[in-house]
Amino acid sequence: MGEKVLIVADDLTGALDSAVGFAAAGRTVRVARHPEGAARVWSEGCDVLAVNTGSREVPTDLAYARVSEALNGLNPKDFNIIIKKVDSRLKGHVGAETEVLLAWSGAEKVVAAPAIPTMGRLVKDGALTGAGVDQPIPVSDRFTSSVTVPDVGSDTDLDRIVETNRGALWVGARGLTFALARASGVSAPETGALRDPVMIANGSRDPVTTAQITAVEVIAPVLHAPNGVLLGDPSPDGPVILSIAQGDEIISGAQAAAQFAQSVLACVRRCEPASLLICGGESAQAALDLLGVESLQVISELRPGLPLCEVEAPWGPLKIVTKSGGFGDTALLREVLQNAQEKL
Repeated sequence: MGEKVLIVADDLTGALDSAVGFAAAGRTVRVARHPEGAARVWSEGCDVLAVNTGSREVPTDLAYARVSEALNGLNPKDFNIIIKKVDSRLKGHVGAETEVLLAWSGAEKVVAAPAIPTMGRLVKDGALTGAGVDQPIPVSDRFTSSVTVPDVGSDTDLDRIVETNRGALWVGARGLTFALARASGVSAPETGALRDPVMIANGSRDPVTTAQITAVEVIAPVLHAPNGVLLGDPSPDGPVILSIAQGDEIISGAQAAAQFAQSVLACVRRCEPASLLICGGESAQAALDLLGVESLQVISELRPGLPLCEVEAPWGPLKIVTKSGGFGDTALLREVLQNAQEKL
């Protein structure tokens, strides 16, 4: 388990979700939330470094620049495994960002395997297909350099691909990173748990998360924040559930996210939770900025797709979980909250 690993991801939830595959006893897995912080986090000591470049939705030239900035001050010889983590439906600047890593690493081969078999997302005849993919997506079309695109129908396929392509520059999602972790001797991460009191901050308007918040209201009151602005003060007793809502005024998504982050900060300072679960990648980034959290140590998974991190807050250890807006079944948040309360 001595491999040193670099993961470059274009969003925060992806960086966390891929890095957690390497979390194991005796291993330090850290995520730099901004590209300019990557070299500093690495210099402080870790076995696995994941970097969020926040580049999926920006213009191509800026994405290229952010990946370059993330690599500035790092030495490719320090890493046994280098991974370009991409969206499993190949959104964003997959080709341009891979080119930066290819030039920096000096790798002779690029293997692109974006499949996540456990989610029903596969690669067949060189195209991404399966759950959530309306039409097959030819993988090689996303790249300018030559890439190897093996078919993937199972985790066993991924394990074989990893074994037969040692030393490659890897391009993929959660399925690939977990296969690389297994090949490094790391089994599936342990299932963690939240400590009470718990705060849930939902900044996502995705229908999946909206349904999850509705299900939570059966067991705990929900504070709604129109356009991100909290109305009233949260009670420090019991769980705090804060959820963004539609306001009367039409504002930009960025403005609503900024206002919601301020509301999260106010609630955290008042209630001093032991655990904070944030729904929505942009909301997580904005809230963690205000909380002054520049990097996260990944320790386990709350459940698949919910990486569990820990930071030191002014009032003590704080567990942090991030959840993408469209992830999970309707009962997810309610079950997470109930499990934390049962461990009291």
